[in-house]
Amino acid sequence: MNGLNHLKIKDIVSILRSRSLLIFMFGLAFIPAMAQVNFTTIASSKEIGRNDYVQVEFVVENAQQIEHLAHPAFQDFHIVQGPIQSSGMSVVNGTMSQYKALSFVLQPLKTGKFTIPGATATIDGKQMRSNPVIIVVNANGSSNNPNNSPPVSLRAWPGEPEVDREYFLKPGENAAEKIRKNLFVKVDVSKTNCYVGEPIVATYKLYSRLQSESRVTRHPSLNGFSVYDMIDPNNDASSVEKVNGKRFTVHIIRKAQLIPLQSGTIDLDPVEIENTVHFLKNTSGGNKNNNNSSRDIFDDLFDENTQAIPVDEHITLESKPVAISVKALPDEKKPADFNGAVGHFNIQSDIVTKNITAQDAAILKLTVKGDGNLPVVNSPAIQWPAGIENYDASTNTKEDIDKTVAPLRGSKTFEYSFIPKQAGNYTIPAIQFSYFDPVSSSYKSIGTPPMSISVASAKNNHSSASSAISKNADKETTNNLADFLQEHLEWFFAILILSALAIYLLLQNRRLKKNHEQAERDVAAKKEIEMAAPSPVVRDPLLLAKRLLEIAEYRGFYTELNRALWNAVADKLNLPSSELNKYNISRQLQALGWKYENTTALRDILNECELKLYTPDYNTENMQSLLQQAESLIGQFAGSNEVDKLNG
Repeated sequence: MNGLNHLKIKDIVSILRSRSLLIFMFGLAFIPAMAQVNFTTIASSKEIGRNDYVQVEFVVENAQQIEHLAHPAFQDFHIVQGPIQSSGMSVVNGTMSQYKALSFVLQPLKTGKFTIPGATATIDGKQMRSNPVIIVVNANGSSNNPNNSPPVSLRAWPGEPEVDREYFLKPGENAAEKIRKNLFVKVDVSKTNCYVGEPIVATYKLYSRLQSESRVTRHPSLNGFSVYDMIDPNNDASSVEKVNGKRFTVHIIRKAQLIPLQSGTIDLDPVEIENTVHFLKNTSGGNKNNNNSSRDIFDDLFDENTQAIPVDEHITLESKPVAISVKALPDEKKPADFNGAVGHFNIQSDIVTKNITAQDAAILKLTVKGDGNLPVVNSPAIQWPAGIENYDASTNTKEDIDKTVAPLRGSKTFEYSFIPKQAGNYTIPAIQFSYFDPVSSSYKSIGTPPMSISVASAKNNHSSASSAISKNADKETTNNLADFLQEHLEWFFAILILSALAIYLLLQNRRLKKNHEQAERDVAAKKEIEMAAPSPVVRDPLLLAKRLLEIAEYRGFYTELNRALWNAVADKLNLPSSELNKYNISRQLQALGWKYENTTALRDILNECELKLYTPDYNTENMQSLLQQAESLIGQFAGSNEVDKLNG
């Protein structure tokens, strides 16, 4: 039917009769059509730096049964993340296939050339081993991963065993309605009413009971807030929650602490997620009852007339906006020294420099500790006594803040430099610090005790006399030079005019010579253009990406580069959007004669583009390298007529 190979349930009855209902339903979602089994090891990069990361995947394709999958010992690497299990399916030329992958994020322990052995597994009753990969670790950073962030590819969400997945579409069942009930995204906030400067926690979550591949296409802008992420957005933090009596796998898309910067009503923008949901649809025979009991599905699947085909549904989800009401801090009883601190704090002060002497610099250290909006706390003002010269502390500030807790907790230290002009005893008055307590809705003031310092006389008293002698000598030299210039003023102007004239003539001669040479080059170039045959104008598919790189619009560059590559693949392979995934296009390109290295390079570029959409650091050299690789790959598409032969 429409070129798809149907899956006959009666062909697998003998395999499944000894299994429980739950295992039976789970396994059916991954039954492949007969195709060659592949067991490969894939590394995100073959050459990295000592402090870089590499992602290693062990991928099994087209297997019916996998047992005893064991990864090798990573003796020369530290496991940063893993093992991470993932799976997916695709349809190529009417044949359904799928993959299962086990991936690790590794960091090297030393430099050198290392071999990562293949993984082992019993696949369809046969012992198999994947290929080894060689990783070269250099002392310097690798251009493949310049920002030292672990490589993360956004793939299908891993399943949770305690969640009953909705894999099947029964005859007459509406796919859109099933998706609406079993896949949605929302944002939870710790509170919807707060003061300016009082942090709230916003958590964007995806709830799922389906087998789907999800990709974040628009992140919330969160305008009007200072934003501090509480978890790494690239790590898939998942859990299980009950909603209306059903268990859902919950994936945290983003969890951030938001500090409002102004009063009023501020809307938290929605997050947008594109999803490809995979179903198996029964097309004939079976129980005609439309209820959703597990027993009915079990009976249908053992009916020898029942047939199932894979069905992909595409849907874009968006969370509902959430309004946050932000109250202005009250003006009543606001202390004069209040500078915007909101939370709970205490302060400590100390004179760092011991044995202070006149005319020498010393340091006073003031530390603010507590929880609240510490990053925006400014240095408190100090009433310095007469005779002390002081400097602003804003340029010498240190922070030690834990941003994974709410509200932010830690300390902020300010260092004030000061210079006593004369020896003697000085008293620095108590340093006042005021903050707003959102719990009691009131201002509070705290202070340090006064500090007494004793300043000794300067060690080198003769330095002032030496300074005076030096100043007198400089003044005498300046006067002698002025007298000489006044006596020979006419000669000075004559030399100046002649020098200016000589410089002008020299520059004019160079300009005329340069213009003459340019005119000759223009004539030669014009002749070459006239002699050359006219060539058709070809639109550069990467033109917009190049312009975005030139104007330093880095995020837009990665978005446009990713879009251009997917468009090129779709045009040349003539694939519908439902079949556009990395494993599918790799398989079809290899079938057309593409080398494994080229398909791996294409997948690496797509992974790199997706990764950079979620990381704030960019590297121009890496972007130039990606652009050159993309041009080479698109050039291969443009020069290949293999696809035309296939379609013809």
